This record gives sequence, C-alpha cells and structure tokens, in this order.
Amino acid sequence: MSQALPLSLGLSWFRESCRAVRLQPLSYPAIVIFSLLVSGMLTGIPFIGTLLASLWMPYASVLTGFAARDTLAGRVPVYTTLIAIFRDKTSRYPLLMLGLISSVWMEVDMLIFSTLGAEELDKWKITTEGIDLASITSNFPYTAFAVMFLLYLPLLMMTLFSPLLIVQNRQRVGKSLFYSFFGVLRAIGPVLVWVLLAGAAAFLIFMGLEVIFGLLGVPQLFAFLAPIIAAFFTSIGQAGIWVMFRDIFSGSLPDGSMPEDLETKDDGSMTRRF
Repeated sequence: MSQALPLSLGLSWFRESCRAVRLQPLSYPAIVIFSLLVSGMLTGIPFIGTLLASLWMPYASVLTGFAARDTLAGRVPVYTTLIAIFRDKTSRYPLLMLGLISSVWMEVDMLIFSTLGAEELDKWKITTEGIDLASITSNFPYTAFAVMFLLYLPLLMMTLFSPLLIVQNRQRVGKSLFYSFFGVLRAIGPVLVWVLLAGAAAFLIFMGLEVIFGLLGVPQLFAFLAPIIAAFFTSIGQAGIWVMFRDIFSGSLPDGSMPEDLETKDDGSMTRRF
C-alpha cells in the first residue's frame, strides 16, 4: 500500500498540476469542462438526474485522470479514452457500482442534513427578486452542515482514487475504497499542503484581478474572465488527483516518470502498456 510521504511533495504535486495545464492549455481543460458539463446535464434530468450524475462520476474521474497522465507524458489527451473505459468489461461494472454507492451515501447524507437543519431551512426566503441572502446568513444550519461535511469526508477519501485504482490497478470495488481512504490518510500531510497552495493561489488570483479591474473601472471584464480562470483551476485540481495517485500508489516521485498504464486494443479491451 502507500507509504508516508514528505510534506514537500505537496509543493511538487502543485507544480505538476500546474504543468499539466501549461502543457495543454486548451486540450486538457476542454476534457475537464466536458466531464463537468456532462455531470451538470445529467443532474438536470428530473427524478433520476442525481443518480445518473453519481454513476457518471467514476468514469469522469478516470477520463480526466488519464488525460492528465497523457498530458504529463507529452501526449495529447483524447476523449476516446472514455470509450475504452466503457468497453472494458473488467472496469465497467465496478465503476457503476462505485457510482451507485456514492449516490446512496449522498442521498442519506442530504437526508440527514435536511432533517437536522429543517428549522433553519424553513426560515429561508425567496422573493420576487430572488433568494434573500439575509434570511440565509441569519438562519444558516451550521450544526447540520458540520454533520453533513463530516459524513461526506469519508466518502470523498474513499472515492478520490478508487476509480483509478479500479481501472489502472485492477482492484475490486471494496479494495479500491479501502486503499483510497487509507492512501489519503497516510498522505494527509502533502495532500493538505497541495490543497492550501491551490486554494491560496486561486484566492489571490481572483481577488487580485477583481481589485485590478475594479480600479481600472472595468469590473465587467472580471466577470467575463472569472469562468475561464475557474476552469483552469478546476483543471489543476483534476490534474492534482492523478499526480497524487501516481505517487501514493506507484511509489514514484514527480520526476516525469510514469507508471505502467493502459492502452486500448482493437476489440475495445485494455492491456498493459510500458
């Protein structure tokens, strides 16, 4: 399994995450945005949207993870990876099961949140002008939110790397959840360093641009650029998942080396490529 990793590795992960976007500033973010758009479209489907989005999540994680892998290896990321994943029988059903587990867990989590915060949520107001933010801030269900977050955190840790473990390392669902959870736990130091660096960078850039454009008298330009910047930082985040996975579970350091990966054969199945 994973071994203890130094805190300094968090900085290396952040650099590698940024390098992925720098190497493919159009192709890689486009794949990340595509995965988010599919998730959003599925969520909008009545009655079953949340379930479909949860089932899509593991496939999207592998798609963006392998896209980051290819980018850092000097290859152009492609969408056909997704087709290969769907056609790979060894991975197809475990990924679906993983999405189903996530869906059930989230539904229970949201039910607990709505139950614990029912009194505060009932005081939220929606006027003809939109949502009354004052009613939300004065009646925010802090206890319910804290409980929801604490229940969601184990799910996040279990599913952060489990899709890649299923496809790349050929693990079963239960084993992938176990390894992902304890992989994050053992590497919690550099993971937190990466999170802090990415969060600080995003905050400084967003706030800096907002102040600059405000002083220049063109705040609308910031509103135009904000989604683009958000897309790039989302891409950095997705690339970070692959970089962390590579080092935590493959024992390699971020020196540009790649672990063994998968390629698609003519029949749509996957085989090891060295």
